[in-house]
Amino acid sequence: MGVKARAQALPGHEIGVDEQRVFSVDGLLPSTVMRPEDAEDAARGLRLCDLAPAAVVVWGGGTQMGLGAPPRNYEVAFSTDRMTRLLEYEPADLTCRVEAGMRLSDLQAALHAQGQRLPLDPPHPERATVGGMVAANTNGLGRARYGTVRDWVIGIAVAYPSGKVARAGGKVVKNVAGYDLMKLHIGALGTLGVVAEVNFKVQARPEMEATLLAQFAAPAPALEVGLKLAHQYLAPASAIVQDGDGGRWDLALTLEGYALEVEAANDQAIRFVREAGGAVEDAAISPAFWDAARDWSTPTDDEVVLRAIVPLTASPFVVAAVPAGARVLAQPASGVVDVRVPAPSAAETLSRLRTAAGAQGQVVVVAAPLAVKQSLDVWGPPPPGFPLMRALKQALDPNGILNPGRFVGGI
Repeated sequence: MGVKARAQALPGHEIGVDEQRVFSVDGLLPSTVMRPEDAEDAARGLRLCDLAPAAVVVWGGGTQMGLGAPPRNYEVAFSTDRMTRLLEYEPADLTCRVEAGMRLSDLQAALHAQGQRLPLDPPHPERATVGGMVAANTNGLGRARYGTVRDWVIGIAVAYPSGKVARAGGKVVKNVAGYDLMKLHIGALGTLGVVAEVNFKVQARPEMEATLLAQFAAPAPALEVGLKLAHQYLAPASAIVQDGDGGRWDLALTLEGYALEVEAANDQAIRFVREAGGAVEDAAISPAFWDAARDWSTPTDDEVVLRAIVPLTASPFVVAAVPAGARVLAQPASGVVDVRVPAPSAAETLSRLRTAAGAQGQVVVVAAPLAVKQSLDVWGPPPPGFPLMRALKQALDPNGILNPGRFVGGI
């Protein structure tokens, strides 16, 4: 599967070296760029790319472009930066419809003006787009409490290389029509089609928020307390465990809800921490701390980021397998463990983490310099359903123009 010999001129607008570098992916530069105005325009553009055929890499805000294997080929940068409209918003119905290129921070600002929000917080929301968040399935630190992207998407419009736009779901929370199509594209990294519009359900902003920081001498009790709190009446909105200075391990919590609930949950968290041998810091956690934690998986240097997604009870085993010199940020209530590791030890660490994760878990390379990425198995072994995934790719993108080679199994 792959882009065939070109039958006609490369579509899109030619770009200079500076813009090529802006749209570079793992050392590859595009020759042209396409900037569709809406879903139908995106479908027409993809059709031209398919007829050429020309290899396309889809761009939103660029925050997740490090995710995935290096492309086999890359000729056209397909940017959603002109698809930025809030198409519909019904505060009374708690729903909205937005174009894929809208920045998440802009969407949140519109929702906040009505006392509402979308409880998803992927890295760099000032740059991250709605379509990129859906395609990469980036959820943020509230996954355990509020769920994942697929829990908040109620409708979707996708442009295909055939030149058609398919729509699924609806504008109301209880509409379930076409749900399978939505699940198909969430987390597919744009390899099956280009997400053009998304319908979300939203929620009211909480009445009160509180934070708590606790310190432990080892990771196991911190992880245990974080998981225990997730099973209480008011689970933390976010809970992370990370290695701190001097060999200590920090458990950081955000609690949200009605004031009385938050106060009770805070008292309970303090009690659990102390019973587990931890110490509670008096000062509140600054917003800058949470911003850094949210963006932790997208480093600006040459560190490699590995992500383990495992059953909740397996998180301590994964953390225990992390070698000295690496750093950890774990979400104990969702089974996600992110590890930053120096490039020279990336391959060995990846092997250790996959052994610790076992058959029930998955470990992927989230970010790595190109020279390192080329030597790593980014996704790990394909899942048992991989033949079906390959068949879907062949059916929806028969010429293999969309993000070729970047997804699981070289799809």
